[in-house]
Amino acid sequence: MDVEIAIDALHHIKKYNIAVLFSGDSDFLALVSYLRARGKKVYIFSSQNNISEELRTGGDGYFDVLKIEDDIWGRELKHRPK
Repeated sequence: MDVEIAIDALHHIKKYNIAVLFSGDSDFLALVSYLRARGKKVYIFSSQNNISEELRTGGDGYFDVLKIEDDIWGRELKHRPK
């Protein structure tokens, strides 16, 4: 799965300015560094006890999913009209 995520991120690199990664795996550090070197903002979401220090500090921002307010996770999804 890690390889597929990296391939998709590189294949679609011209289609986005911000990447959001839900992982704590330090294997993604190379991808994060590559994207940032090309002007992309990269935000990492993981839990404090499940993230490498390198990845936590390697992006443009880190968010601990365990500290995100409960009301965010409980909201209903709103879909755009087709």
